[in-house]
This record gives sequence, C-alpha cells and structure tokens, in this order.
Amino acid sequence: MKYPSASIVLIAGVLALSACSRKAENATNAPASTGVGVSAATQPAAAPTQASAPPEAAPPAQTETAPLPAKPKPPAPKKYVIAAGTPISVRTTGGVNTKSSQSGNEFEATLESPLTVDGRTLAKRGATVIGRVVNADKGGRVKGKASLTLALSSLSLANGQTVPIATNSVSQEAKSGTKKNLMRTGVASGAGAAIGAIAGGGKGAAIGAGIGAGAGVATNMATRGPAAEVPAETVLNFSLAKDVVVIEK
Repeated sequence: MKYPSASIVLIAGVLALSACSRKAENATNAPASTGVGVSAATQPAAAPTQASAPPEAAPPAQTETAPLPAKPKPPAPKKYVIAAGTPISVRTTGGVNTKSSQSGNEFEATLESPLTVDGRTLAKRGATVIGRVVNADKGGRVKGKASLTLALSSLSLANGQTVPIATNSVSQEAKSGTKKNLMRTGVASGAGAAIGAIAGGGKGAAIGAGIGAGAGVATNMATRGPAAEVPAETVLNFSLAKDVVVIEK
C-alpha cells in the first residue's frame, strides 16, 4: 500500500483546522435561536410610539320617549239666553220717593219669581236686583203732580255672577193735592175778609177778601204737592228690553 507523502498530509491538516476555526467563530457570533430562527436579543428595539390621546367620550345615547297623550279639551261652557220681553217681578226692600231720591240714584229689590231657561234656574226667588231712579220729578207748583220713574239695572244669578240688565220703566205719580190747595186758599180768603171788615166795614171786607185770596195763591205757589212714593215691600212688574246672555263657567 502506498501512503501519501508527508507534505500532502500536512496541507490537509492545515485546511481542516482552518475550516474548524471558521465554524467555531461563526458559532460564537451566531444569535441565540428563538425558535423561529432569529435571536430575541438581535431583534431591533421597537421605536417608541407617541402617547395617543384618550378617545373622546361618546355622547350619551338619546332614548326615545313616547309622546304624552294630548289633554282632552274642556267642554264648551253652556250658554243660556233670557229673551227680551221676559217679565221680571221684584219687591222693593226700602221706600223710594221724590223727597229723598234724585234721578240716577239706585234702589234695591228682590226677585219675586225665579227665572228659568231650558229647565235651568238662572236666578232664584229672593235674588238681589238693583234698580235705578230714571226720573224723580218733585212736581210743579199749583198744577202738576210729583212723579217717580224706575227701571232695573242688574241681577244676581244663582251661580254668583251679577249681570247687567235693561228693562222698561214704571212710573208712580203722587196723590192729588187739589183739595188741600183749595182749602188753603179758602182759609186765607176768610182771614183776609175778617181783616177787611175790621178795618173799614163792608167795603173793607171786599178789599180784604181780595187780598186774602191773593195771599192764599202765593202760599200754594210756594208749597209743592205731595211727593210721589213707592213704599217698601211694593211689588213692581218689569219686562226685559234686551236679551240677557248667561254663560255657565
């Protein structure tokens, strides 16, 4: 058997050592295995990230609510009409006369009979009624009588309302004072005749009678006749001149 020469063997050994040395160096510098073929130590560090702004809070969710049911409309108030021409009887609570009353003054009375419309009593018997003196004429002298004219102006209803009303007017005249005036004239004439007789006999009596009669007329002209009067508790009958509308609340 023929063996290689010593020089060939030496060269082969050097080459083998050189190869082993490279393997050892490569093994030293190689990164540790991470199971995926790359060492964790050799992985590049992650670049720091900027802190992100916190997310804006979402607006609260709006919950849909069911609409409230519409309120029912209140029923329309009832309306009643006391027609023009309706009779209204009242009873006065106090006296009214031309001596103490003037045109425009008020007087009080109570309703004598209830007022009813469509079965509804709008004003009860005894309700307060206010009237007014339309005219208070004290009467002329010698001739003419005193007269009093009245009408109604307001009525108190059963529901507490007070409504204005318009009615016809009623009048009351004073009793005649003619007899009283004639009596005054006669007395004055007699007194004048007596004075005339004392002063100058028959002729003087005639003159005195004339003077006395003139004095009696003057007295009558200075004195008015009796006053026109509506006593307390007098029942007066009126009628409405216009419709009265009553709205029940």
